[in-house]
Amino acid sequence: MSSAEFFYWLGDMFYWLFENTLEPTGELYWKTVMIGGFVGFGYWMYRQIQFNKQAANDPNQLK
Repeated sequence: MSSAEFFYWLGDMFYWLFENTLEPTGELYWKTVMIGGFVGFGYWMYRQIQFNKQAANDPNQLK
């Protein structure tokens, strides 16, 4: 088996995966990913604010 055969097989597998999983879901998958990203970013910023407040109140930290 040559490397070309492997890469063609890999490409065909990804094409099949796309046709049978992502296409039937339509926009649902991408909307879910986008909403999850915004929720994750919001949580990250919330935690960052908490860490900044904690650091501001701690005089014994390395800077």
